[in-house]
Amino acid sequence: MSIPMLKQRVVTAVIAGLVVLFVLLFGGLTGWRCLVWIATLAGVLEFCQMFGQRWFDPAAWFGAIAITLADWFPKQAFHPFVLFLAVAVVFALPVITRRPNDLRTYAVTAFGALYLAAGGASLIGLRALPEGWFWIWLFLVAAWMSDTAAYFVGRLVQGPKLLPAISPKKTVSGALGGVAGAVVGAVVFGEIADPRYSVWVFAAVGLLVALTGQVGDLVESAYKRAAGVKDSGRMLPGHGGVLDRIDSLLFAAPFALWFISGVLNGWM
Repeated sequence: MSIPMLKQRVVTAVIAGLVVLFVLLFGGLTGWRCLVWIATLAGVLEFCQMFGQRWFDPAAWFGAIAITLADWFPKQAFHPFVLFLAVAVVFALPVITRRPNDLRTYAVTAFGALYLAAGGASLIGLRALPEGWFWIWLFLVAAWMSDTAAYFVGRLVQGPKLLPAISPKKTVSGALGGVAGAVVGAVVFGEIADPRYSVWVFAAVGLLVALTGQVGDLVESAYKRAAGVKDSGRMLPGHGGVLDRIDSLLFAAPFALWFISGVLNGWM
């Protein structure tokens, strides 16, 4: 990586990090909700554009509506009828738009929009939990430690590739390092910030975030390979698209929300 590109990458990361930090410290649930909406909608639009859809095509708006509804009606978001309705809309889009040959594209982009919407709604759900400020921080620390440890361990140790057909740069050592980093980061942060919970709860959150986050990263890599693109977009100089930065968060968030809700409700 060239020096100018590295500088651009660092500047973008610092600015984005400061925005997230400011919202977490001073924005409350409303500020966090707005930030997640903006980031997730940007990801949906990038996802649609990867597969040749324009921002005003129905699949993109379908994703925007899904994000909003999943956030405001979380208990109904995964009701069987709602899921059936979402699938029905996907198959109806080519008929409504009189473009029957576009069924495959609509199906892919609408599915992507739904999975991104579920992740965005779950990020908001984590912040809305009792003591949500602590849980969202725990989640983000685990995710950041996973990414950081995976990068440095993978670079230093190298070794066998994880899934070269999907993501040629990822290694087994990097994946294991990411898991270890997330577990250690979650335990250290949890014990300092709120030691009332068991250390095993923090370790489990770290493990879950690391594993599901890495799967989410691979899923997005597979989509980019299918679309024939290197990055999801160009919104973040030096980093590619917004989706390139939040893919693991969006995939891991529903699992983290499920587990943490179980801890708070006493059935875990």
